[in-house]
Amino acid sequence: MDKKKEEFLARLRETFRIEAGEHVEAITAGLLAIERASGTERASIVERIFREAHSLKGAARSVSLEGVEALCLELESLFAAMKREELAPSTEMLDAVHPALGVLATLCRSPGAPSSPGAREQERQALAALRRIVRAAAGERAETPTFAVAPQPRVDSAQAAPAAPDTVRVSTQKLGTILLEVEELVGAKIAASGRAAELRAISADLSGWNQRRVRGAARRHRDHEDRAAAAELLESELSYTRTLESSLRKLAGSAHQDALALSAITDRLLESTKNVLLLPCSYLLGTLPSIVRDLSREQGKEADLLVNGEDIEIDRRVLDELKDPLIHMLRNCVDHGIEKPEARRELRKPGRGSVTITVKPIEGTRVELTVADDGSGIDTGKVTKAAVRLGLVAADETALLHEADVAGLVFQSGLSTSPIITDLSGRGLGLAIAREKVEKLGGTITVASTPGAGTTFRMLVPVSLSTFRGVFVEVAGRRFVIPTAGVVRVGRVKPDEVKTIENRQTLTVDGRAVSLVRLRDVLELLGPDGRADGASRPVVVARAADRMVAFLVDEVLGEREVLVKSLGQQLPRVRNIAGASISGSGAVIPILNVADLVESARTAGAPGPIDAVPDAAPGRRGRLLIAEDSITARTLVKSILESAGYGVAVAVDGMDALTRLKTEPFDLLVSDVDMPRMNGFELTAEVRADKKLGELPVVLVTALGSQKDREYGIEVGANAYIVKSDFDQGNLLEIIRRLL
Repeated sequence: MDKKKEEFLARLRETFRIEAGEHVEAITAGLLAIERASGTERASIVERIFREAHSLKGAARSVSLEGVEALCLELESLFAAMKREELAPSTEMLDAVHPALGVLATLCRSPGAPSSPGAREQERQALAALRRIVRAAAGERAETPTFAVAPQPRVDSAQAAPAAPDTVRVSTQKLGTILLEVEELVGAKIAASGRAAELRAISADLSGWNQRRVRGAARRHRDHEDRAAAAELLESELSYTRTLESSLRKLAGSAHQDALALSAITDRLLESTKNVLLLPCSYLLGTLPSIVRDLSREQGKEADLLVNGEDIEIDRRVLDELKDPLIHMLRNCVDHGIEKPEARRELRKPGRGSVTITVKPIEGTRVELTVADDGSGIDTGKVTKAAVRLGLVAADETALLHEADVAGLVFQSGLSTSPIITDLSGRGLGLAIAREKVEKLGGTITVASTPGAGTTFRMLVPVSLSTFRGVFVEVAGRRFVIPTAGVVRVGRVKPDEVKTIENRQTLTVDGRAVSLVRLRDVLELLGPDGRADGASRPVVVARAADRMVAFLVDEVLGEREVLVKSLGQQLPRVRNIAGASISGSGAVIPILNVADLVESARTAGAPGPIDAVPDAAPGRRGRLLIAEDSITARTLVKSILESAGYGVAVAVDGMDALTRLKTEPFDLLVSDVDMPRMNGFELTAEVRADKKLGELPVVLVTALGSQKDREYGIEVGANAYIVKSDFDQGNLLEIIRRLL
């Protein structure tokens, strides 16, 4: 191992030492708590320490500490047996586990240090003791294992005190909280800018009013007998308005300066806080070479991973989200790309294949990651056949597909060219997951392939999360944000510029025919359309990967900085929506997912003429009650239902919902399950038990997706059960339409 890699491994192990100490401490505290806990509390503690052992095992594997990994593996098995209630955590058993934890703590305090013969023997005894406990849980007869731990040498406290570190280790949770608080300043900055603009507008209006009032007063007093009194009155009014105008102008100037100062402070503070979370890409890429080596050996292949740009810094949250996409792409490269040594030699290639990851900054705010192999490339014939088999492409349309379109099919869920399903590939989910993760970050992923020469995956992701620039548009009386990174251009289109090709309207952009759809149709919105017949219409041309679509909107409101808020764990995936922003007035504005929009545009109905008068918005179609404790989820679902023409009221939990149901008339209830005071299952049961409410349709929308939960939801009387991870606004609206 060269010096650079040794230094890198040493840094990793030092980080591991701190992290491992926290994991071991948590496991030890958990085992102590188990002895005092009741059955229900004990289950949650076991789950927590099981996760700690799993995390420690993964961390040990990343820094090649086999002894720690082996002990954690046995601890995982032991805790798993506790979870399955196959093993009761008796005092005798816990007494046998604690010495093993002591050995584990010793190994973690000096990761990679040479072990003495006595230490190696203790490690062997600890491993054997844990294995005997696990075997006993499996039903095999075994005595309660015990072993002795040699006493540690006494160290003088002065010698043990480490030198003061030049860095402070802060949990990412605390940093995330600080960052969220700092981000709130962005809203204040936007609001302050808005107030300054309002004051400038008022000042201008007052100036115009002043001039008009003086002229009007002059006309009224032109024939006044007392010219001196008229002149005095005019002068008094003029003096007053001038004073007021001057004060307002000063106030507007002060507000403008305050806005500039607040903007500068906020930008610096936000940038500094973001930088705290920036880590070099080596944090993520350092463990990937061993993954490629292991995957290659499993496949009987030989391959090396080369990494370029590992010193470039990216937000840790982005790096964490990129881990799965990179692993899936590496698996794809090894399994489908790299050939076996003998096949490569026949093709006059080196026997060892290579996979290269390159990281480079783009435009200052984004970074490009490419994963390239020198293998056989994508077999377009196999991909096309698999797509036809899945119904993604009609058999008679395959000849019309461009090579880039065929390559892009590999990101479709369920599509695989592998003839069998293994633990490595064959399910067709890996690259679909990779695309979903990248798009969740607001990035894009594309693939290019050359037969016989290899395949290249290209990802564009933001360097940091939180804020970005977006184009604000208005559609059907509602405002949305389209990320600027996905916008090619914004303009206006006249009716005579629209052409019809194969029953779809198109617009020519840079000499290329681009599909033209109404954004209101893609988002399935109802409501007023503020356009003039026969006039040109605003259009936003968006791009995802290599595909462009032009979206007709009612109005383009401009481009500005956007503060991103996630939809939370309650709604991890909503079609066409990437997140939400908060305006200066506190309104929630959805941020659109450009990749989803482009995909949804493929299935949107062909629009009529762009100057056609839209159908009148329907009247209220029913009164619905939403029971949801999450304000984000509550606002989003309320927005969807109101856009569909329903009257909507909200309740913050099950108890609040039951009270409103008994005092107000509603046609249908949409409820979350996991809520305080009264959950959705209990609320549904109460509704069914009430004589007046017994026939009310109930739709449960919840994150609880197990078969047991679904069956229980129907058992208590729900008419429909929608899992939030599969949430689709079209599906929700269709279910409500049927129930009403």
